[in-house]
Amino acid sequence: MTLRVLLKGLVLAALVAKGAAAGPVARVLSERVLFQRGEPTLARMMDELAARYTPRCLWVVVGDARHWGDNWTHSHSYRHSHSHVILNLSGVQSQKAADYINENADELTRYSCVTYMMTALPAQEVLLTLADPMNKQMTRHFIVSASDSASAHRFLLDERLRNEEHLAAVVRGTAPRGGTAWNIFTRQLLHPSGAPEVQKANKWEEKKGLRFASALFPEQMANFYGARLQGVTLDFRPLVDYEEKPNTTTVIPKPSLDVFILNEIAKKLNFTYELKKPDDGLWGVQGKDGHWNGVVGAVEFRRANFSLVLSVTQERRLSVDFTRVYYSDPLSFVTAKSRPQPPWLKVITPFSDWVWLLTTTTVGFAVILYYLLFRVQGFLGSFRITPSRAFMHIFGSFLSQSLFTMPWLLAGQVFMGFWFIFAFLISSYYKTSLTAALAVPSVAPTIDTLTQLLNSDLRYGMIAQKGSEYQLFSTSNVSLYQQLFQRMTFYSSDESMALVAEGKYAYIYFKSNLETLVNTEYTSLTGETQLHIATEEFFPGGYGWAFPKGAPYRRTFDRVMWRCVQAGLISQWVKDLHAIYSKEAQAEKSQEERRRERAAALRERDDGLVVLNLNHLQGAFLALFLGYGLGIAVLLLESCLHRLTSHDLDSLVTSKTKIEYHNKAAVRSGKAGSVLTQKKL
Repeated sequence: MTLRVLLKGLVLAALVAKGAAAGPVARVLSERVLFQRGEPTLARMMDELAARYTPRCLWVVVGDARHWGDNWTHSHSYRHSHSHVILNLSGVQSQKAADYINENADELTRYSCVTYMMTALPAQEVLLTLADPMNKQMTRHFIVSASDSASAHRFLLDERLRNEEHLAAVVRGTAPRGGTAWNIFTRQLLHPSGAPEVQKANKWEEKKGLRFASALFPEQMANFYGARLQGVTLDFRPLVDYEEKPNTTTVIPKPSLDVFILNEIAKKLNFTYELKKPDDGLWGVQGKDGHWNGVVGAVEFRRANFSLVLSVTQERRLSVDFTRVYYSDPLSFVTAKSRPQPPWLKVITPFSDWVWLLTTTTVGFAVILYYLLFRVQGFLGSFRITPSRAFMHIFGSFLSQSLFTMPWLLAGQVFMGFWFIFAFLISSYYKTSLTAALAVPSVAPTIDTLTQLLNSDLRYGMIAQKGSEYQLFSTSNVSLYQQLFQRMTFYSSDESMALVAEGKYAYIYFKSNLETLVNTEYTSLTGETQLHIATEEFFPGGYGWAFPKGAPYRRTFDRVMWRCVQAGLISQWVKDLHAIYSKEAQAEKSQEERRRERAAALRERDDGLVVLNLNHLQGAFLALFLGYGLGIAVLLLESCLHRLTSHDLDSLVTSKTKIEYHNKAAVRSGKAGSVLTQKKL
């Protein structure tokens, strides 16, 4: 049988299965493999088993079609037609056809399961293809004909079928009253003995059919019989929290959402568990070879039976199986809130820099004009004023001080009139703005988007335990993500939050974890926090638990987990955990820290009034002390200048006095000489 004939049969089978609502089984066989001889009871028995236990599945005959013969177009009571596809027991063609079934299950059939009816034990390569866990897109059932009980046991306990839940082997025997009979064996994956157990489940007789009405493929994972499973995870509050053991990767679980869920599943399915950290301490990054490290890698390589919280991504789905998403959680980032300006700066905050510059320039211009007005009046016979007095008069108008003298020129009076209006408005604006600045602290706008973060002067980064968030930024084609990743830094969660609290760092991570950290470790008794979680959310993903490919117990885990979701336990547990973590955070604080927080809570006013204290008014006192300092400095400068000036003046006076004395002496000497001369004459 050629591959083209096989694929043609598959497609035709799918078309018939989709188009028919009732009727006989579709006949999709090549004429080269249909024979009218063989063992008809095998075909009857397998068809009856398939019709009773897997009526809604696609039926695939693996082996010799001669066994069906005239019984191929059998009829049964179910109202669904079924497609039969024939595969050889061995050969490359059959393996490729099996691959085609696995990879195109959704397109080939409207059924969600497939039943393989094997007339003999298949070749190794065909069995590996049919039982490949990477291609388990449909629920699979195996009904295999074995030559004897020993062969049936070997098949059912084959390690290659460890992930197959629905296995049955039939062995031919003899009925008590003559005729053909078939003993039906099944495997119980989980058994109190700790190892899989082969059991005789039923018997089919040619004249009576099935002897018992029990299920051929019962739920295998409903009871784990106390088996010990191993899980892998990392610390991720509020979903996972644990206490580390020294010198080992084993951890002691603490109250957290996934631990609560796991305890419910363990109680329902009757198993115990052990949790470990991955050896490399990472969530999981995909390598160039397509395999993963970290938590994902531990599950992929079956070093763990399951993982706790993991972000469900398409790349990870190719290597592990996931439960349904039980908790949605986007990425965001946390920063320190914008700090209020220092109180002493509130004296200048009512006006912008440009207003201050323009006001200062205007005052200077007014002083010069005022001084010139009195100079002009001085030429007209009036008194003049000094520049310092002109400045004091103009500046005093801002403080509602009246002028000691008014210019009598009409132009000067017009100028001063409009100057008073200007000074009144400016001083009124300043007073009202200063009052508001003292009562309500002004802060800079907070950073709420990634674009704002990129354009800010903050450093930013993610957790060092590289997970799906690292995969997003490192492999994204989005320009914004690429630019952010180039400047990204990586620290532990505690280190990142400490940097955020200092005010110069932004920590990018999943929002639930950020909210838990802020609410429990960075919030006071009064509910105040200095940290801010951005309003922008991105990478809107969800969490699931990961399992090795094809793990049969994934469905039962998922079923119990989803019952917790539907019962509203998830949201309630999250609320309880916030209260638990808050109590733990308060218990870790010292008595002095708790005392300060309680004192701060008592100081809070409920009436909404703001009482101005020294912290609010430190700007005014700073201005006063600054004026005192400048006054003292000017006084010292004037004293020094006065001493220097007075010394020079004394020297000058002394010199003049000596010259006058000598001149007078010379004059007196001249007069005396002239008198003597006259006497001699």
